[in-house]
Amino acid sequence: MGHAVAQAYHTGHASLIIRGEALDFEEITRRLNVDPAGILRKGGKVPVGGRKVSTDFWMYRVRMPGDDPVDALGQLLAELEPHVDYIRQLADGGCDVCLRLHYQSELGQIYFEIPVELQSLIARFGVRLEFSILSWGGTV
Repeated sequence: MGHAVAQAYHTGHASLIIRGEALDFEEITRRLNVDPAGILRKGGKVPVGGRKVSTDFWMYRVRMPGDDPVDALGQLLAELEPHVDYIRQLADGGCDVCLRLHYQSELGQIYFEIPVELQSLIARFGVRLEFSILSWGGTV
């Protein structure tokens, strides 16, 4: 006997996050040619939870366009690919740089895969990939 979910809550995004001391936010924004979703100076408070950040923080985010979180990651990488050398330069210069895939759903169990082509592109950036997943069991 099979069950189907007619409508399930899900949301997500993929982000480029850059942390470091005395980051030049304007230069990062100009060189990457994107508008950041968030910037904070060391000691600034995170909007959710009010914690203070321990280093400068710059983030660009692409929202999940459909129901597959990997689509957001692919879109993020496509937008940033022309700037891969600059991103590597930041990481090699001591900045903490990462790509992050965030996904929330009420499905309880989650499955997604990252195609080989996307894995190869991620490797070109030379930074770590983080996953943040929050899922709770809904009615199935």
